[in-house]
Amino acid sequence: MKWKLKPTLNQVLAVVSAIAAVLGIITFFVVFYNGGTYVVASPLPSGSTYTSSTAQAAATSTATSTAAEATSTASSTLADYSSIYSQAPMAWTEGVDTISITGADLNGSQLTLTLAVQMGQTAECVPMDVRLVADENGDLTAPLTTQFSFPDSGTCEGVPGAFYPDQQIVFNVDPTTLPLIFTTGGTSNKFFELSTTSEGGITISPPPTSG
Repeated sequence: MKWKLKPTLNQVLAVVSAIAAVLGIITFFVVFYNGGTYVVASPLPSGSTYTSSTAQAAATSTATSTAAEATSTASSTLADYSSIYSQAPMAWTEGVDTISITGADLNGSQLTLTLAVQMGQTAECVPMDVRLVADENGDLTAPLTTQFSFPDSGTCEGVPGAFYPDQQIVFNVDPTTLPLIFTTGGTSNKFFELSTTSEGGITISPPPTSG
C-alpha cells in the first residue's frame, strides 16, 4: 500500500517564510557589509570610494590653498620704498641743535624717517616735533615714536657736542594719499613733501609753491 503525503497550507507557508528569511540574510551581507568600506551613491571615478577622512583632507587642502592665495594677494599690494641720502634733503635747527633727515622707508602703511642729531654746546632734551599734515585744514598727526632715545642717556637728553645718527621716528600713513606733507614743528616750523619714485625710492623736498 502506498501512502501519499499532502502538505497542509500552514506547512507550505512555513517553508516559504524560512526561504525568504534566508534570502534576506544573504542580501543584507552582500549589500551592506563590504569589508568595512562604504560606497557613496554619488558619481565617483570607477573603483573610488569616499570616506569621512577623504572629505576632511579635501576641505583642509581647499582652506590652505585659499589662505595662501589671500596672503599672496595681500603681500603683493603692499609696496616697499626706501632711500638713504648721502646728502640730507632736509635739515633744521632747534635751539642749538641741528636735525637732518638721512633716510626714509615706506612699507605698506608704516613710514620710518631716519634722522641724525648734532648736539650744540649745551646739554638739553631735543624735542621730536616732526608732524604729518593730515589734511587741507592743517590738522597735524604725531608720530608713533614719542621722543628721541640717545644711547648714552637712554632719553632725549643729549651730551654737548655729541652726534647721534640713526634716530628713527615712525608714522602710520595712508600710502594712497601721496605725496605727504610734513612740518618740522618747533621754532623752525619748516615744511617738506615726501613722495615715492617709480624706481622704488623716496624723494624728500620742499613743497611746491603755487603762482
